[in-house]
Amino acid sequence: MKFFEIATLRSYYGNLLTEKQNDMLRMHYDEDLSLAEIAEIYGVSRQAVADSLAKGEKSLREYDSKLHLIEKDRCILEELSKIENEQNTDVQNAIAQIKRILED
Repeated sequence: MKFFEIATLRSYYGNLLTEKQNDMLRMHYDEDLSLAEIAEIYGVSRQAVADSLAKGEKSLREYDSKLHLIEKDRCILEELSKIENEQNTDVQNAIAQIKRILED
């Protein structure tokens, strides 16, 4: 569950982290690299990697607790699905446009 949570948080807020933190999180969670492997790549200690991962994870959770973008997207998509079967072409076009915006 943590892997999915971090991946989701990174997709929304990863650009707000330092490049190094985001890269380390990506390597650890997406590429399944160990702390030792990441430490070797960056030329730092395993503890430095662990600290960077912990700080990055904390920052992602703090961003989400303040911005709530994931929950907002979920609510918007839920509401769109309620009106998706509407026969009005303008409504269908608007729904499609909103979904494209949310995917970007």
